[in-house]
Amino acid sequence: MTRLLTSKLISIGTLAVALLLLAAPALADDVASIPDSADERARTSFSEFARTWMAKMEENEAQNRENPTVQPGPSENIVTYRGFDEGFTVELRPTGHPTAPFVGILRYNEQVYSCDGVDASKCTVASSLPVTEIFRYQGGRWVY
Repeated sequence: MTRLLTSKLISIGTLAVALLLLAAPALADDVASIPDSADERARTSFSEFARTWMAKMEENEAQNRENPTVQPGPSENIVTYRGFDEGFTVELRPTGHPTAPFVGILRYNEQVYSCDGVDASKCTVASSLPVTEIFRYQGGRWVY
């Protein structure tokens, strides 16, 4: 009985070790992909900064819509204003320089709206232009 129990324990132990060895590369990849705490703080900080920046762009768009550009056209006035797409992406890159250890890259689309009237109530996107903004992290804050 003792020999049978010992044999089963060895089989279970051998199986556990084999499974652990098979899983080791995947576990190592997970550990290697855990970002450095400074990197993670910078990434979180830049994401928050980008959301704030884009909120300011929304405010600018609202002001632009209230005061559209009006230019004489061949048959009627051309009414336009500048706005921004809701979506944006962020990217963080280390610089290797201690005074500015990271740069943050913010990408979004700037749009020009064409409107039927001066009140800018019926507008459509006339053109869209990709924008890339680059900020450096210096002195504990993001700088344009």
